[in-house]
Amino acid sequence: MIGPMYMDFKVGRADLILKSNSAIQYVATIDYSNKVIESKGRDSLVLPEDKAKEFASIGPLLVMGALGHKLETSCGPLGFVVGRFERALVVIYQLRAEMVVLVTGIIGMDELEEIASFLHKTEEKLASPRIIPTS
Repeated sequence: MIGPMYMDFKVGRADLILKSNSAIQYVATIDYSNKVIESKGRDSLVLPEDKAKEFASIGPLLVMGALGHKLETSCGPLGFVVGRFERALVVIYQLRAEMVVLVTGIIGMDELEEIASFLHKTEEKLASPRIIPTS
Protein backbone atom coordinates (compact mmCIF):
# COMPACT_ATOMS: atom_id res chain seq x y z
CA MET A 1 0.00 0.00 0.00
CA ILE A 2 1.28 3.44 -0.85
CA GLY A 3 0.80 6.15 1.73
CA PRO A 4 2.29 7.81 4.79
CA MET A 5 3.83 5.74 7.52
CA TYR A 6 3.75 7.08 11.09
CA MET A 7 6.60 6.35 13.44
CA ASP A 8 6.46 6.23 17.23
CA PHE A 9 9.32 8.33 18.61
CA LYS A 10 8.83 7.46 22.31
CA VAL A 11 11.16 4.50 21.92
CA GLY A 12 14.57 5.57 23.16
CA ARG A 13 13.26 8.58 25.05
CA ALA A 14 14.81 7.29 28.29
CA ASP A 15 18.24 7.37 26.65
CA LEU A 16 17.62 10.93 25.46
CA ILE A 17 16.62 12.02 28.98
CA LEU A 18 19.61 10.28 30.60
CA LYS A 19 21.96 12.00 28.14
CA SER A 20 20.45 15.41 28.91
CA ASN A 21 21.82 15.61 32.45
CA SER A 22 24.52 13.54 34.15
CA ALA A 23 22.80 13.84 37.56
CA ILE A 24 19.86 11.75 36.29
CA GLN A 25 20.39 8.16 37.41
CA TYR A 26 17.03 6.59 36.51
CA VAL A 27 14.13 7.54 34.25
CA ALA A 28 10.70 6.04 33.70
CA THR A 29 7.90 7.35 31.51
CA ILE A 30 4.39 6.44 32.65
CA ASP A 31 1.11 7.03 30.84
CA TYR A 32 -1.98 8.23 32.67
CA SER A 33 -3.38 4.70 32.94
CA ASN A 34 -0.30 4.00 35.12
CA LYS A 35 1.43 1.85 32.51
CA VAL A 36 5.23 2.12 32.45
CA ILE A 37 6.12 2.96 28.85
CA GLU A 38 9.87 2.88 29.26
CA SER A 39 12.40 2.78 32.08
CA LYS A 40 16.16 2.79 32.27
CA GLY A 41 18.82 3.33 34.90
CA ARG A 42 22.53 4.00 35.01
CA ASP A 43 24.98 1.61 36.62
CA SER A 44 25.56 4.24 39.34
CA LEU A 45 21.94 4.16 40.55
CA VAL A 46 21.87 4.71 44.34
CA LEU A 47 18.86 2.44 44.86
CA PRO A 48 18.19 -0.94 43.29
CA GLU A 49 16.58 -0.55 39.86
CA ASP A 50 13.77 -2.92 40.84
CA LYS A 51 12.82 -0.54 43.69
CA ALA A 52 12.86 2.41 41.29
CA LYS A 53 10.62 0.48 38.86
CA GLU A 54 8.30 -0.54 41.69
CA PHE A 55 7.89 3.10 42.73
CA ALA A 56 7.45 4.21 39.11
CA SER A 57 4.58 1.78 38.67
CA ILE A 58 2.55 3.09 41.64
CA GLY A 59 3.94 6.40 42.91
CA PRO A 60 3.16 8.96 40.20
CA LEU A 61 -0.61 8.60 40.12
CA LEU A 62 -0.83 8.50 43.91
CA VAL A 63 1.36 11.56 44.41
CA MET A 64 0.27 13.63 41.43
CA GLY A 65 -3.40 12.77 41.84
CA ALA A 66 -3.51 13.48 45.56
CA LEU A 67 -1.65 16.77 45.32
CA GLY A 68 -2.58 17.93 41.86
CA HIS A 69 -6.34 17.62 42.04
CA LYS A 70 -6.67 19.07 45.54
CA LEU A 71 -4.69 22.24 44.87
CA GLU A 72 -5.05 22.79 41.12
CA THR A 73 -7.97 25.22 41.33
CA SER A 74 -6.12 27.41 43.81
CA CYS A 75 -2.53 27.05 42.62
CA GLY A 76 -2.71 26.14 38.94
CA PRO A 77 -1.55 22.90 37.34
CA LEU A 78 1.12 20.86 39.11
CA GLY A 79 4.40 20.77 37.21
CA PHE A 80 6.54 18.46 39.30
CA VAL A 81 6.95 17.00 42.78
CA VAL A 82 10.29 16.39 44.48
CA GLY A 83 11.00 13.87 47.22
CA ARG A 84 14.37 14.48 48.82
CA PHE A 85 16.12 11.56 50.45
CA GLU A 86 19.56 11.50 52.05
CA ARG A 87 21.36 10.43 48.86
CA ALA A 88 18.92 11.10 46.03
CA LEU A 89 15.95 13.05 44.73
CA VAL A 90 12.89 11.35 43.30
CA VAL A 91 11.16 13.76 40.93
CA ILE A 92 7.83 13.25 39.19
CA TYR A 93 7.19 15.56 36.25
CA GLN A 94 3.68 15.89 34.88
CA LEU A 95 3.47 16.39 31.14
CA ARG A 96 0.46 16.43 28.82
CA ALA A 97 0.69 12.86 27.55
CA GLU A 98 2.62 11.16 30.33
CA MET A 99 4.47 11.47 33.62
CA VAL A 100 8.23 11.16 33.93
CA VAL A 101 9.85 9.78 37.08
CA LEU A 102 13.51 10.60 37.66
CA VAL A 103 15.95 9.59 40.34
CA THR A 104 18.82 12.07 40.51
CA GLY A 105 21.71 12.96 42.70
CA ILE A 106 21.13 15.93 45.01
CA ILE A 107 20.68 18.92 42.70
CA GLY A 108 19.18 22.39 43.04
CA MET A 109 15.87 23.85 41.97
CA ASP A 110 17.43 25.65 38.99
CA GLU A 111 18.64 22.35 37.58
CA LEU A 112 15.23 20.74 38.22
CA GLU A 113 13.61 23.60 36.29
CA GLU A 114 16.09 23.10 33.41
CA ILE A 115 15.18 19.41 33.29
CA ALA A 116 11.47 20.34 33.27
CA SER A 117 12.04 22.70 30.36
CA PHE A 118 13.95 20.01 28.46
CA LEU A 119 11.16 17.46 29.07
CA HIS A 120 8.48 19.85 27.83
CA LYS A 121 10.50 20.73 24.72
CA THR A 122 11.15 17.08 23.86
CA GLU A 123 7.50 16.21 24.50
CA GLU A 124 6.41 18.82 21.97
CA LYS A 125 9.04 17.67 19.50
CA LEU A 126 8.21 13.97 19.88
CA ALA A 127 4.41 14.33 20.22
CA SER A 128 3.68 15.16 16.62
CA PRO A 129 4.34 12.10 14.46
CA ARG A 130 6.61 12.60 11.51
CA ILE A 131 5.30 11.48 8.18
CA ILE A 132 7.72 9.27 6.31
CA PRO A 133 6.78 8.80 2.68
CA THR A 134 6.74 5.20 1.46
CA SER A 135 7.27 4.14 -2.09
